[in-house]
Amino acid sequence: MPPFISDPPPVVYLVLAALVVIAGAIAAQRQDRKSALPFFIAIAIALLVFVIDRCIDSPREEAIKHAQAMVSAADAKNPDAFIKHLTDPIVYQTAEGNQPRTLKHEDVKKSPFWQMLTHNRVHVAAWDFSRDNVKQIDDNTIEIGFMAKGEAGNHQVPVYVRATYKRQPDGKIKLTAFGTYHPVNHNEPFPIPNFP
Repeated sequence: MPPFISDPPPVVYLVLAALVVIAGAIAAQRQDRKSALPFFIAIAIALLVFVIDRCIDSPREEAIKHAQAMVSAADAKNPDAFIKHLTDPIVYQTAEGNQPRTLKHEDVKKSPFWQMLTHNRVHVAAWDFSRDNVKQIDDNTIEIGFMAKGEAGNHQVPVYVRATYKRQPDGKIKLTAFGTYHPVNHNEPFPIPNFP
């Protein structure tokens, strides 16, 4: 399904709303069947787009749902729930010489990152899943960018995350690569403390 239907930008709803209002005004002014037909067609099109938008996830919406599920798993300090959304292995862009690292599920599960989260009672959150930070690489691969943070007491560690999700042979979308960057300069690598 084309993304402009399964994940329409707000301007599509704005255009459809304007179409319904204009057709409704014409139908109300003329008050005949011939004028009412375009009004009902406009309503039907707007409802169809709305139902498709709500029932079918675009690749961007799927990637965001998986990213939010991973954030929830990190906040719950649950590495098993976290790795369900990863391919094995994944590629992590580190700050050391800008060389990516390949990580297996076991590397992620046994990372001191989980002990740090538990010991410091870190709250993990993500936000700003903007359409501006989305890059469709191909039909099965999408890169999203968003802000995330770990927060313990009065201390926060914000990062900008670029995550690449790819549709797997089983039809599920999973994280294949990600990098963490400085929250202001999105090109400067910024490692997650204690992450593998």
